Amino acid sequence: MSLADIRKKSVQKPPRIIVHGEAAVGKTYLASQTKNPIMLDVEDGLGKIQMDNIPCKSYADVMENLDELAVEKHEYKTVCIDSLDWFERLLWEKVCADNNWASIDQPSYGKGYAETLRYWGQYIEKLNKLRDKGMMIFQICHSEVRKVEDPRIEAYDRYSLKLHKKASELLLEHSDACFFAAKKLGTIKWQGKSGMTTKTVSVDRIIYTNNDPANLANNRYNLPDDLPM
Repeated sequence: MSLADIRKKSVQKPPRIIVHGEAAVGKTYLASQTKNPIMLDVEDGLGKIQMDNIPCKSYADVMENLDELAVEKHEYKTVCIDSLDWFERLLWEKVCADNNWASIDQPSYGKGYAETLRYWGQYIEKLNKLRDKGMMIFQICHSEVRKVEDPRIEAYDRYSLKLHKKASELLLEHSDACFFAAKKLGTIKWQGKSGMTTKTVSVDRIIYTNNDPANLANNRYNLPDDLPM
């Protein structure tokens, strides 16, 4: 390395985004609204949404299609993965088959889950090649409620990625943004038999962009805490 290699400004590349949320909140529709998207459809969840897609039934299917998108000429600007948690099942199947394990839990001391990180790393390398080619990375994941242990305060529940903890940490580290998609909660008052009652209801759909006690989210773009979906 020499002083000639110093960059005065960082090179701007397309974002690497994870969007998580409960089922049917609109994650896949949001993916369809990105620029020139192609969907690697792992969970067959497009429904009535119209967008170019490639069905993927195995770990090899996903990896081979990522390779093809990296080397072939095309007009796609966004690669979408739907969904990470369904892809994780395929990845576990591949790891078990390669190691002659009956299940990912068979090796003691969590060695099976540790081995999966090598396969996740290969997946991330292929995403990086697409990003270098100018494609945005848009990964969908379902959410689940997990208990957060923090020695400074009492444990609390939070919506998190429905992935093994080690895989979740790796993918979050790789991403530029993790958004939580949800229906914003509001209250209404209505007349009941015993008088006026307050009821919690779902109103507009919203995207949370930063961490709070209720949901996992973060970004490197200094975005507002929430955005309309």
